Amino acid sequence: MASTGVYIRKIRVEGLWGVYDLEWELGSEVNILAGSNGSGKSTILRCLSDMFTTGSIAPSHRGRLRRLTVEFTDGTAVGSEAAFDPSVYHISVVNTFDTMLQESEAVYKLSDGSVATYLDWELYKLQNRYLAYQLEVGKEVIAALQAGRKTEEVQGLTDRKVLFFNTIDALLEATGKRIDRDSDTLQFKTRYGMTIRPHQLSSGEKQVLIILTSVLVQSGRPFIMIMDEPEISLHFEWQRRLIEDVRRLNPHLQLIVATHSPAVVMNGWTDRVTEMSDIVRTDESKTEK
Repeated sequence: MASTGVYIRKIRVEGLWGVYDLEWELGSEVNILAGSNGSGKSTILRCLSDMFTTGSIAPSHRGRLRRLTVEFTDGTAVGSEAAFDPSVYHISVVNTFDTMLQESEAVYKLSDGSVATYLDWELYKLQNRYLAYQLEVGKEVIAALQAGRKTEEVQGLTDRKVLFFNTIDALLEATGKRIDRDSDTLQFKTRYGMTIRPHQLSSGEKQVLIILTSVLVQSGRPFIMIMDEPEISLHFEWQRRLIEDVRRLNPHLQLIVATHSPAVVMNGWTDRVTEMSDIVRTDESKTEK
């Protein structure tokens, strides 16, 4: 299914580690960057993530390449040489590395004990977006009922939310957890009837919840999602079904992923894989020096 909206058409990198240049042509649906350890794929994704999170490349990444340019399907382009406002682009950057936060003790206290790691912080921020999504759907349902629309049309307004619930429940089935469908916030019920909050989940459970919730709250609108090594901490079966689950929730997203995992692409996505070795050009004069 062809996507509609503005997506990334090309990523151009100049001076990767002072030696390599590359151009990566992207499609509007699924784009997977693969390569051996040290090939530079994560460096590119992290610099790209920096740009569309803060508007510039982080100092810790800046010395790894000279310039990164992103061209969009509407003909516009942005580059790393000048800071810009990333909020004007419909891009979601998902970081799934579960590291401890700096100043974590202060954040832990402010968040009532729910934030200690990066994944906790992402879930903490997502709670407000999830609540806003729930309210948005509720208003649409009420408006449809007041307008006298048919029952199937009203039910159709909640199809995406129900799919999200069903997907999460299927992933957590082995551990006996189910998402609390009656709550306006993200929380779960165990097989023993206990309520648990997202920060009490395992790293892999937090990770997949962040990915799927980030997709859900876009409400089916066209957007771009960037993920570096989303397979970290995920069970093999979860890796295998990840792209399919994401695209079922929103077929209008453009997915940009760097991965080491064959499982991520084995469910019909091998033709969307680009190898670093196929797009890198070496400046022989710099290599000789």
